[in-house]
Amino acid sequence: MAHSMNMWIHNGDWVSGTSKEDERFIGYVESVDAYGTVKVRVTQCDHTEAVGEIVESSLARLEKMSEEIQMDEADLKAMMDLALMTRDKAWFEDLYSALRMVQFQSKPHTGKDRGTSFGTGGRRVTID
Repeated sequence: MAHSMNMWIHNGDWVSGTSKEDERFIGYVESVDAYGTVKVRVTQCDHTEAVGEIVESSLARLEKMSEEIQMDEADLKAMMDLALMTRDKAWFEDLYSALRMVQFQSKPHTGKDRGTSFGTGGRRVTID
């Protein structure tokens, strides 16, 4: 039954699992072939030399990670930098919206601050 849940793993999904060399890792899916072999770009691993590399695993050895990860303001700003470096405008805009929500939720609310703006402080960013 666990294997059928893993059938929903697609390119770009974050997964944790074990490689064919029995390394525990976390990373994102680069590709899935028709035979269930998955290539994963490793971001964390118990074998430090594998970080940043692509490892192979099977669907049966992977678990899709939850997409409900809470990020704080620093995490979101770091991800926004990555979106800028990769020139991914849609991702940047999504992250910026999430940052505004985090800032809004962390600010103490009084009756006076309803007109508060969460702009970039006059800084404009252009992504080609």
